[in-house]
Amino acid sequence: MSLCFEYKIPHGVFLSWPAEDRAKSLAYLIERNERCTMCGTAPWEWENNKFAYEPEDHFCRGCYLKHVANEDRQKLPGTTVELVRMTPSKLAAKQIMEAKRREITKKARADEEKIGPPAST
Repeated sequence: MSLCFEYKIPHGVFLSWPAEDRAKSLAYLIERNERCTMCGTAPWEWENNKFAYEPEDHFCRGCYLKHVANEDRQKLPGTTVELVRMTPSKLAAKQIMEAKRREITKKARADEEKIGPPAST
């Protein structure tokens, strides 16, 4: 059932597949579930060769942006940073909102300069 759920196919459709295709799909699912969620390797890959993999540095722009966002924000407990695909309309809306925020900040600073710093009590 998990295969049907993951690939959004009715169970009846899955059962209508040839037996060999069903077996291959289930074998793939089992093999994939044996893999470590952190490094992506499976135990059987290390059985005959303890040097099967070697760590290498890999730069990912998405991971970098998530890391920077985590450092820059004070978040509520349970909040995570997710990457959201930017469509042209989302990008335009974001740019408009940022321009408005900058305008409000600039106006507030100008008002502070006219009034002066808040009085101490």
